Amino acid sequence: LAHAHIIGEKRRVGNQGAGGGASRDLRLSTMTTPDQLLTADARVYDYHNYESVLPLPQWPDLSQWKKDRKQIRQHLLLCAGLNAQTAAFKAKGRVVRRFEHEGLIVENLCIETLPGLYVVGNLYRPKKPRGRVPLILHPHGHAMHARTVPLDLYSVPHRAMNSALLGCAAFAYSMIGYDNDTRQIEHRSLLTGPEKSAANMLGLSLFGLQLNNSIKALDYLLSRREIDPKRVGCTGESGGGTQTYFLAAVDERVKVAVPAVMLSGHFQGGCVCENAPNLHLQYSNLQYAGLIAPRPLLLTGCTGDWSHHARQREFPIMRRLYELYDAAEKIDIFTQDEVHNYNRVSREAMYAWMVRWLLEGGKKGPRQIPESSAPVPSTKDLLVFDRPVPPYKGAISKQKQLFDMWRPLHTRPGSAAEVIDVLPFDMPDRSDILIRSQPSRKAYRATRDRLQSIRYGRFSQGSTPVCRFLPPLRGKRTFLLLRHWRDAEAWGRFCNRPPAGVRQLIDAGNGILAPLLFGQSGSVESQSFIDRADSYLASTYVRTPHALCADDLLTTVRMASVEMGIRPQTMTAVADSDMGLLAWAAWALLTSKFGAGPLVADLGAADLTSPQTWVRRCYLPLLLGSGGARALSTLGKVTGSVSGVRAADRRLLPASWRSSVPRRTFAQLLAEAHSGRRV
Repeated sequence: LAHAHIIGEKRRVGNQGAGGGASRDLRLSTMTTPDQLLTADARVYDYHNYESVLPLPQWPDLSQWKKDRKQIRQHLLLCAGLNAQTAAFKAKGRVVRRFEHEGLIVENLCIETLPGLYVVGNLYRPKKPRGRVPLILHPHGHAMHARTVPLDLYSVPHRAMNSALLGCAAFAYSMIGYDNDTRQIEHRSLLTGPEKSAANMLGLSLFGLQLNNSIKALDYLLSRREIDPKRVGCTGESGGGTQTYFLAAVDERVKVAVPAVMLSGHFQGGCVCENAPNLHLQYSNLQYAGLIAPRPLLLTGCTGDWSHHARQREFPIMRRLYELYDAAEKIDIFTQDEVHNYNRVSREAMYAWMVRWLLEGGKKGPRQIPESSAPVPSTKDLLVFDRPVPPYKGAISKQKQLFDMWRPLHTRPGSAAEVIDVLPFDMPDRSDILIRSQPSRKAYRATRDRLQSIRYGRFSQGSTPVCRFLPPLRGKRTFLLLRHWRDAEAWGRFCNRPPAGVRQLIDAGNGILAPLLFGQSGSVESQSFIDRADSYLASTYVRTPHALCADDLLTTVRMASVEMGIRPQTMTAVADSDMGLLAWAAWALLTSKFGAGPLVADLGAADLTSPQTWVRRCYLPLLLGSGGARALSTLGKVTGSVSGVRAADRRLLPASWRSSVPRRTFAQLLAEAHSGRRV
């Protein structure tokens, strides 16, 4: 629209002839350079990734933080796809082999953490303990064979064995796919193709599977008589540091945490196992790690990686949170001038921290405890199996088996609060509505011979939807027309020459709202955003185009209320088959929180149980894993009517929303909405 205005103005000025017009034409020509004609919707450029600098948390007072932390923890579990059904699966551990080494007992364990999915590892424990012993979990980072091979900078066998020599039990366990005995699925699975987006819809991720492995390993180990369930620590480096603070964040059985060379405000972790849909739309790893407070937390950092600034940036921020609990002595940091590592001196700082809080009741001791020079077990001894997949019936070895296992564990809809949490959009506050341009109010209220135009958005974001509208006469309804426009030209033709069904609504005194929502303009910039919307890890940091489209829908509803006095309860939304499912998601949220009028929609006879249906029509990651259609039905009792519903899916819809199998065209939907026969 701005481009058309500029070109039209240039033509008008150019026709004025020589004189002042020439210089004005030259001035206007500078306004048409490409950098002046970028789309006004800043969201298409708002693209974050795992190396984006995220704001450092500004902790509220302690009372508010205790409320916030409940929401953050819930969000974390939802992003991981972990729910009551996954929690109900009882971990089953097997001792595959037991041997002695340097006065310790080492057990090679295989633990079933979900049906057919196993975590393998080595439990080091004192041979003759005096009573029950503390437990330290040892996840590892992204070094192949790290659990079984003593690498110079990341020796998991050394730190696990030395933990046991100090009087603790220590369980070192493998990342998925990172050793010769743990390759049921590839570590970098679910990264491309239809499997990726389907997994996002279902909340299935390597992040969630590994977090579940840690939780279930802890379940099994704490069931053993020799381990004290009240004294548990966890430590890992790099990607193992990620596993450490996320486990400690959700599982308060972990009493002491030492995430090494990982916690950062400008690096959230670059592997698929450190990211999950929606995980960093709102919160950074610092806020998730904040859930550990006030339990003892030791950070380590070095000059050679993203923890370079930890002593000056991340550590003071985290200490400030501990100060709210009056527990500043329970957080510390160890840094060194070194490359990315968990080397001997760093491990020795960890031993001292663990001994202080797990063995000495918090009593201060040395800042480092020397590591033993005793040899660690051989790689051959530490391998649990001589094959990549555990030799047990039903063990998963294919991606399809993984999906088949996951889906039955996500059949129950989440609570209303959980469903709202996974919907990455919301109704804006009244004060957040930004009007960018429109006719004067007296002008658009004085005529009903055409649809007027308004550009608007939110002060809190760079959105710039545009809507053609006509306010209703007193006592009449307003119809919100939701279609999947091919581009702005198609939308413009519809609005400039409304079809008969729309004309009938106008002639009857009804109001009209016909918005052009995010991604519907056909601009190069918006298409570029859509094309990269499901690129590597994108859904962790950036809302999907469908989420932004739903965001614009709710912005339109609020704009109409603020600017035109149209209450949501007096609106009837009409959505075609391409918009029906997404409109339902937005309308269910609106109905649950504020109340809204009917929704008349068509669902295109799509299979509501298929992930690909949701990917194409309502790509809101995690929603299907939280119940999909059932979840939306429990969220808001949408009224009105819906067509194009498969007979098998009618049971998934709310009883208040009358459903039928035959599909309806947009003209038929308009006619039904106008007549109110089934509304």
